[in-house]
Amino acid sequence: MTGRPQYPANREAVFLAAAVRRFLDKDIPPPDPEKIDPEQTLRLAVAHAVVPMVYDTVREAAPDHRLALMLRPAFENDARFSLALAGELRTIGRLLAEHEVAFVSLKGPLLSQRLYGDPAVRSPGDVDLLLHPGDIIGARDLLIAHDYRIASPLHWSGDAACLKSRECELLMVHRERQLAIDLHWRILPRYFPSAFDRIEVWNHLVSIAMFGERLPDLAPEHLLLFLCAHASKHAFERLSWICDIARCLRVLKLDWPAVISAAAASGTTRQLLTGMKVAADLLGAPLPSGLPADDAADRLAAVAIARLLGARPLPVAEAELIPFCLKMFPSPRHRARYLLGHLSPSDAEYAAVQIPPALHFLYYPLRPLRLASRFVVRRSGRRALPG
Repeated sequence: MTGRPQYPANREAVFLAAAVRRFLDKDIPPPDPEKIDPEQTLRLAVAHAVVPMVYDTVREAAPDHRLALMLRPAFENDARFSLALAGELRTIGRLLAEHEVAFVSLKGPLLSQRLYGDPAVRSPGDVDLLLHPGDIIGARDLLIAHDYRIASPLHWSGDAACLKSRECELLMVHRERQLAIDLHWRILPRYFPSAFDRIEVWNHLVSIAMFGERLPDLAPEHLLLFLCAHASKHAFERLSWICDIARCLRVLKLDWPAVISAAAASGTTRQLLTGMKVAADLLGAPLPSGLPADDAADRLAAVAIARLLGARPLPVAEAELIPFCLKMFPSPRHRARYLLGHLSPSDAEYAAVQIPPALHFLYYPLRPLRLASRFVVRRSGRRALPG
């Protein structure tokens, strides 16, 4: 995946990117929807979580076009769910504050409010909250008392099992409303090197107003580093994540020496540069002068853009994702850390096999065996296809 891009451009994906670019910059003309397939465009917009942005562009340019009419129900559904999540974030935020549990909202409706001035502009997913590790069990219990259940697969019944996730998160889902809250005890998983290996976010938080209430959020510099690192971890597979980076570059006042210094100190400058390069080349985001040069970051950005414009399947398969991410790390130590992390047990292993706590170590050989079996099945399936 990290050689020269070889994905043929897809008209609908190209239109989607152009529509999002127009959403970000009203001075450029909107793309022409006449030569695209509306059904495929809608499917891509949903997959890339950019329905609100695309609908805004199409509604303004061609309000009676079939695509606008198809996008409207999806947009309205997204808006209702986003507002429900925003209300839930405020409710849970108050609950945590009452019990003196510090938290930071990652992504979700608060990010939408901060970057776009509206909690319903970004397509909804769940509420991601960063907590101190020691507060996870208490927050879990508070949520359970308010009709939430644990949705993460656990490999045994007990508090310790809730903190075994490779991704350092515990998913909670409301029993009736199906709203999801992800409790994170690290801003990024341990196996994925980032600037947050050296950054302490808790001492630099800002507050963002939403629905008349102020909620804690990352400092502007930390937010940009987080958005680039998170998108890097997934090979920039979603257009919405790139849009957030582009919007961050447009509207936030950033201390650029602090941003560059934090990335350089952790050896993760390439994550930052790749994210900014993708946002600039695909969506026209402004870049500051004096950025470090990195040919590898340019190549990775080109691959990510080509994959997106080629409407490649989501999520990125591990056979593509792992080589891409390895190129993201100049340090052999970071590459080894990433690879070893991918060999550690994931939620898939916990869901597949129940092993007693005393035998937890058996999950480690199970992980590579499952990966190998999946590879064999895929290879066998290809051979079975007619020529």
